[in-house]
Amino acid sequence: MTVRPLEAAEVPALAATLAQLPLLLRYGRDAARLESDLRAALGRGEGLLVAPGPSGPAGLCWYLPGGTLAMGGYLKLIAVAAGAHGAGLGAALLQAFESEVARGSRHAFLLVSDFNEGAQRFYERHGYARVGALPGLVLPGVAELLYWKRLG
Repeated sequence: MTVRPLEAAEVPALAATLAQLPLLLRYGRDAARLESDLRAALGRGEGLLVAPGPSGPAGLCWYLPGGTLAMGGYLKLIAVAAGAHGAGLGAALLQAFESEVARGSRHAFLLVSDFNEGAQRFYERHGYARVGALPGLVLPGVAELLYWKRLG
């Protein structure tokens, strides 16, 4: 599976697909807002990688390569289209993120919603340790769980 940088022309269709995911709906990221956010991230030069699906990108990894706690990269989002779960896209995107971050750092960080137990298990299977919680950081009544992994 080839993970590659997101192309600007792919943003509208990918945003429309991913905006249907329950997590993005809960966080108020409809297709228009997600498209706007991704275009802005491209403009800032943030890391945006895609994994292929049968009819175009089916998975997205959005990250910052450095700066987190002045020590490492930050994974903002991994999202896989509903029909593409279980095909290894999430793992491929996570591996690509870690490879990019490892070029300049030995640490990777991410946040997971306290209600997103599937994501918590996914990251823990891939060597991430839960190191803290930030209650109400993004949504009232929801804690964002801080995960960390030492790379390389």
